[in-house]
This record gives sequence, C-alpha cells and structure tokens, in this order.
Amino acid sequence: MEANELESVEKIKEKGILYFHQGNYQKAREMLEKVLEIQTKELGEDDLSVALTTHHIGNVLMREGKYDEALETLTRALEIRHTKLGASHDDTVKTYELIGSVFMESGDHEKAEKYYRTVVVIKSKFHSLESPALMNLNQNLALSLQRQGKFSEAQKIQKEVLANLLQVYGEDHSDVVLVYIATAGLLYEQNRPKDAHQMLDKSIEVCYRLKGLGDFNTQVLVRALSTKAGMLEVQGDLEGFTGTLNKVLMVQKETLGEMHPSTADAYENLADAYLGQDMLDECINALTKTLEFRRKVLGNGHPRTQELVSVLKPLKRGKIARALNEQGLAMRVQGDMDKAIQLFQEALDIYKETFLHTHPDMMAVYENVSAVKIEQGLLDDGIAASAEALKIRRRTLGDDHTDTKGSMEAHRSLLRRLLESQS
Repeated sequence: MEANELESVEKIKEKGILYFHQGNYQKAREMLEKVLEIQTKELGEDDLSVALTTHHIGNVLMREGKYDEALETLTRALEIRHTKLGASHDDTVKTYELIGSVFMESGDHEKAEKYYRTVVVIKSKFHSLESPALMNLNQNLALSLQRQGKFSEAQKIQKEVLANLLQVYGEDHSDVVLVYIATAGLLYEQNRPKDAHQMLDKSIEVCYRLKGLGDFNTQVLVRALSTKAGMLEVQGDLEGFTGTLNKVLMVQKETLGEMHPSTADAYENLADAYLGQDMLDECINALTKTLEFRRKVLGNGHPRTQELVSVLKPLKRGKIARALNEQGLAMRVQGDMDKAIQLFQEALDIYKETFLHTHPDMMAVYENVSAVKIEQGLLDDGIAASAEALKIRRRTLGDDHTDTKGSMEAHRSLLRRLLESQS
C-alpha cells in the first residue's frame, strides 16, 4: 500500500473511531467497513491490520446489539491474531475478552464465563492480582457467575477484587464504585434489597465526588443511578424510579449534550416510566426529545425514527381524546348534556380510529356516556354504553378483578331498573 493510500485509510479509520465514541455506531461501522475493504484488498485477508479493524467492527456490532454478527466478526479477528501472534499476546487476549463481553451482553453468561476464565488464566501469568487489567476482568467474571445464580463464587471474587482495589486506589475511584454496583446487584438477587440500596447509595455518593474528573466517572455514575432505578421499579416505587431516571437524564444532558445516543436513550427510558404512571404529557414530551435526536442523526426514513413516530402518533391522539373527555365532563357539570355527549363521542371516535376498541381509557368515556344518558332518561342508551365499558374492563382486567366485579354489579343494577320500568 502506497504512503498516501495508507494515510487516507488511517483518516477514514480515525473518523470511524470518532463516530464510535460519539455513539453513532452506524456511521462508525460504515467507515470501518470501508477501511476493512481497502486493507483486505491491499494487504490480504490474514494481515494483522485487517484483524485490528475486524476487532473494532465487532465491538461496534456489539454496541448495536447485533450479537451474532459481532461473534462471527470477532471470531475471524481471533483466528488471525491467534495464528500470527499466539494465544498469550495482548491483542489476542483483547479479542478473547471482547467475545466474552458479547456473550455477556447477549445473555449467554455460561459462555461469557468460559471466555473470561480463559483470559484470567492468560493474564495471571503476566499481571499481579492488583493490576487494573486483572481486577476489571475478575469483576466481569464475577458478574457472569452472578447472572448464572452462582452467588457464593461471585461474592468471593468480588470481595477479593474490592480488597485489592481499596488497597491500590482508596475508595474514591471509579473501579471501586463498579464493584460496589456489582455487589449491590448481588445483594438484591439474594433478596437483601435494603443492603443493596445502601451499597448503591454509597456508590452514588462516591460518584458525585468524582463527577467532573472524566467521562468514564460520569458514565459510572449513570450506571449506578440506572441500577438503582431498576431496583426501585421492581419494588413498585414508581415515584423513586422516575425521580432516579430524571437524575440519569440530567447527568447525560450535562456531560454529553442533547444530541447524543445515551441522552436519547435516557429520554426514552423516562418516557416509558411516565407512560407506566399514566403521565401522558410528560411521556409525549420525553419521546419528542428522542424523536428530535433520531431525525437529526438517523434521518426521517430510518426504521428506528419511523418506529418512534408510530408510537408518538397514537399517544398524541390519545391525549386529544382524553382532553375531549375532560371537556365533556365539564359540560355535564354545567348541565349541557347534549354538548357533553358530543364531546364524549368525539373522544370515542378517536380511540376507535387509533386503537380500535382496545384502549382502557375508552372504558371511562363509555361510563360517562352511560351516566349522561341515564340522567337524560335514556335508560336503554345508558345500558348500551355501560355494556361497552364492561366489555373493555373484562378484556383488560379480567372477570376476577375487583373493579370488573364492581362494574358487573353496576350494570346488573341498570338492567334491574330497566325491567322495573317495563313492569
């Protein structure tokens, strides 16, 4: 390869790596695949430069969640490095470890353990137990064991790692915090939520002391907060869950800016939390922020952009329908029953058009229609609307739910009134 060609390839590669660090994995992969094509043509399929670029592409694919492709790509990089450099070379070991991470991310923790143990054996020959490389690796190994339910083995490794880290760095170090977070997860899985939260609070406290001392420290803080949010959600503390996700968002915005994938993900996670609490306005606002990012970075035609548009549209329509229902209630209070029915019907039309007959909010609208019709003396119409509300309640909650049973009894009461009026 000529010197000018080599320089051009290096520039493309640097751009790809820059895109990777910016979180634009699609662009990163496109750049790196272009480099790989040139390198393969000029240097051959088994060149070490080809192996390095292939390794980078495998890392990108893992970040994109394309685990099968990542494994196939990294296996090729491993074959080249193993043949050219040997099993114990640092570059070969890096690919071994990355393959373990792919298995970990994809949920195959048993295979992740296998690869991590292989790397531990190799690195132990050249590094002391106190070396950062070995301590981080042992932490990953402990996590793979924890995910398999091998708690005692995981706890033993974590204690050893933590003792070594505290000896080398003291408490105020991101690697120490990572062990605290992992230990919290282990405690939680052992049904010790109070101890888990105490450990996480300790890790978050250290993170805030370290905040501003580097991007990695900030991302460790995000991991600690996200872990706590997940635990709060499982425990049913939705207020704490949403509040913690808001803290994650604030950290991401402050350090990465609005137009970063991690910030967009934080908005999307928060939107899901709001939706689960029926906070429709907040949910729509958060998803709109995510959509702004996807349109700018991925483009309007990208599948992920279109996916979000398809989610937002019915939410916005649902918001309009909810507002119409509320206006209908106001008209009922004012005594304008015809206007109330008109507004309720407009709300129902939106729900039917957008959600067919599946949206739970339709139940409340039908119940409102039923109440107004009965007040107007139109008992047949009131019963018909009550029956529609009952159908939705049975479909969404089931016959054994307390609310369903209450609706059934209310509907029977209306039917009895109808029979009495006809006798």
